[in-house]
Amino acid sequence: MKWVITQDKIGDGEDTGKGNFKGDADSLPHAFRLLDDDGEVYYHGRSSDKNSEAAFQPLEWAMSHAGCTEIQYRNGNTWETL
Repeated sequence: MKWVITQDKIGDGEDTGKGNFKGDADSLPHAFRLLDDDGEVYYHGRSSDKNSEAAFQPLEWAMSHAGCTEIQYRNGNTWETL
């Protein structure tokens, strides 16, 4: 699975571009966001998959890096927690 952070909402943008994809983020079909346990959005990103266990890869990075506890993928106009 490919994924990339497109927006860093907690820092100075230094985490933008983190992930395993180096290309046009808009070419990845699935938008996601990463939140802490208070529901604050820390990061936005895009990935190539939202249906398999691999869809949790961005959360695994964000848990150890920033303490995120939740990943949500956009489904139409709403966000759904995996």
